[in-house]
Amino acid sequence: MPTAALALLLSALFSGAALYVSFVEDPARAKLDDVAALSEWQPSYKRGAVMQASLAAIAFLVGLAAWWQSGHWIFALAAVFQILPWPWTLLVIMPTNRALLALKPSEAGPQSRALLEKWGRLHAMRTLLGCAATLAFLAACLTGAPFGPGV
Repeated sequence: MPTAALALLLSALFSGAALYVSFVEDPARAKLDDVAALSEWQPSYKRGAVMQASLAAIAFLVGLAAWWQSGHWIFALAAVFQILPWPWTLLVIMPTNRALLALKPSEAGPQSRALLEKWGRLHAMRTLLGCAATLAFLAACLTGAPFGPGV
């Protein structure tokens, strides 16, 4: 698979997962009682974090390879958008993640509900960054950039 198409595919997978969390899973979780919402979020977060972090990192690296092969700056921009969820998560979302992971489901209540709502708002930025990366990769693929071999 050409590098540019692979970068686009990986970015779209990241965005699709982020969109699902933001528009399906998080709103559905909000309908649960406090104990059930926290009990669902904890294992879901652990599994989703591994998948989304891996997709973001690999799409970033493949995007850089597409940029290197083509010299087209939009691939570099897309790669930057694709990796930005990492620092956003580590610097902004991680305190909320840690607080939610530290709670036992039996301790769920208004505090856990408020943290879950905050987490959903913060995760929306990851979704926006992923979608920006996907659109930038798509634009780079469609502009007829001077592709090198294998792009």
